[in-house]
Amino acid sequence: MASTEARSTWPEVDPTLAGGAVAYALARLRASLRDHDVAAALLVDPVNVRYASGTSIMPVWTLHSIDRYLLVPAEGEPVLWEYASAPPELRSPYPALEVRTATGWSVFGSGEQADIRAALFAADVSRVLRDRGIGGERIGVDRLDAYGFLALQAAGLHLVPAQLAVERARAVKGPEEIALIRRSLAVADAAVTALYHALRPGMTENAAWALLLGRAFALGAEYAECRLLSSGPRTNPWFREAGDRVMERGDLVAFDTDLIGPAGYLADLSRTYLVGSARPSPRQRRLYADAQAFLADIVAELKPGAAFDEVGERLSRRLPAVYHAERYPFIAHGSGLGDEYPVIAFQDHHAGEIEEGMVFSVEAYLGEEGEDEGLKLEEQVLVTSEGVEILSHAPHDDHLSAA
Repeated sequence: MASTEARSTWPEVDPTLAGGAVAYALARLRASLRDHDVAAALLVDPVNVRYASGTSIMPVWTLHSIDRYLLVPAEGEPVLWEYASAPPELRSPYPALEVRTATGWSVFGSGEQADIRAALFAADVSRVLRDRGIGGERIGVDRLDAYGFLALQAAGLHLVPAQLAVERARAVKGPEEIALIRRSLAVADAAVTALYHALRPGMTENAAWALLLGRAFALGAEYAECRLLSSGPRTNPWFREAGDRVMERGDLVAFDTDLIGPAGYLADLSRTYLVGSARPSPRQRRLYADAQAFLADIVAELKPGAAFDEVGERLSRRLPAVYHAERYPFIAHGSGLGDEYPVIAFQDHHAGEIEEGMVFSVEAYLGEEGEDEGLKLEEQVLVTSEGVEILSHAPHDDHLSAA
């Protein structure tokens, strides 16, 4: 990937990768639905729709306006109700997908007719379920507004939650998905590298974030789920978004990419850099060394067969107590078409265990309560039978890591 730094764009995603990813996803999702005793899943969340169909249109818009939805039976082929104005080139790479025209019912477009249009949506879905012989079975839904949910209930459907079944399916990645994740991370690595070399005193946080995203978008990224970038005294506590603060020489600037790449897969890594050619302070050196050590501890624990709760308990004891008050909520979380199940946490653990093919983002935020500096590092990794592969390769700060 060394030559990609000079490119302004990259080739389109290989359609055979996208098609293979959908076939793998559908096989896992159908098996998971059967495990959860769900006859079919009606998916509205655009991330879930993309997972099981390989299609995406206006993904941020459809997070808040329900204009397309997908029915995946545990037995049989899926049906996609597509946005009425979707261009034909946005067809699914899965050839057996049946496509119909969606009925939207948002108040934005329907006003006082929203409940009437939602009833039309429910009637259409009910007809398909009856035709498949599963109209009276348990039907999973992932996310609906009140109009849609009440309309399906009024149509007599037996509704149950679908998200756990979907997330468990998404948790283990197939080879095509892993290839697409690598592509997203290559884009993020190039964008972070551009920011690393461009950081200067006098730059605002907003300008730094714009530079990062501008490079990522030029290489085909779709959007960022957050805008977490802070500098100097704004780095502690964590979760401050980019603002108009002017960065000064000797400041730490910490950020989290949360980047959705060219085929919809998440590139989720964090870096902290020292602004200007200043000498790092003893506290900055200590924070960086402690963050690197904790990341190494996490990676060493990610072994197939290891229980989520046991890993979380062990790692909780390894994080120095001085950082517990401001610690990041998660030790690691799944990374696929966004932040995903499972989470390895300090407490309130998931049941289950690590599996080969899981992709995690491993997190280290180090900052002491009451201090004015904190430091964030994060890597995205793949669990294999031979060990953990680090997938993110954006540079670390030479001044901090070598100090």
